Amino acid sequence: MAAPALERTRAKISVTVDPALLKAVDAYVAEHVGQDRSKVVDIALWRWFAEQQEEAIAAQHRAPLDDAARGEMDDWRAIRRAAAARRLSPR
Repeated sequence: MAAPALERTRAKISVTVDPALLKAVDAYVAEHVGQDRSKVVDIALWRWFAEQQEEAIAAQHRAPLDDAARGEMDDWRAIRRAAAARRLSPR
């Protein structure tokens, strides 16, 4: 008996894809035991999601620092300089 919809751990969706792309997916699935369309789409979506996260991180690094972040960076530089001075000073 099928599990009730509330117990599913994955959502079922319907998508429309280019026929040539679907043909490529089906060819891949036919050549790789244990793969199916859902797994291929799942992998593609995870890769897309990772790219989105990487782009968000890159955008965050490209953004100018606000006054609070700039002050925090200055504080860390001072801490690093003091640690380096302690480490490099003659004993």
